[in-house]
Amino acid sequence: MKKIFSAVFVVVLTSSVLAGCATRSADTDKTLSLSYSTIATEALNGANIPMEVGQQLDVRLRSNHATGHQWVQTEPMRGALRDASPRYEVLPTPEGAEPNPSAGGTEIFSFTAARPGTQVLVFEYRRSWETDEQQEAIKTISYQITVN
Repeated sequence: MKKIFSAVFVVVLTSSVLAGCATRSADTDKTLSLSYSTIATEALNGANIPMEVGQQLDVRLRSNHATGHQWVQTEPMRGALRDASPRYEVLPTPEGAEPNPSAGGTEIFSFTAARPGTQVLVFEYRRSWETDEQQEAIKTISYQITVN
């Protein structure tokens, strides 16, 4: 009986810790509570994301470079965040399957909270060689970041 109680306690404790790492509040303003690092996706479009100096934010957006489209960050950095070079990860190929170059992947933009302030992050999914007049973005994603 002691082993069962211990196992249940560990499961409940682990679930509570994981649930508190990066959760969106029930409020309609889409405020996000962060742990030391978090991941933002398209599902959090429009979210207010509070951060502390030193925290890391990874913005992970589904993409398919085979179409010529990619995510482009459009707002200039204001100093509250420090950014790293974006990277692209191809979707993993199932074991034994031939790689599919048109399968798509994920673009990842990493940021570190550098100093107190605010930053709006805006990403547009477009063909990078076309100007605004030639083609509107297929999708636009934005986040409001506040570094305390």
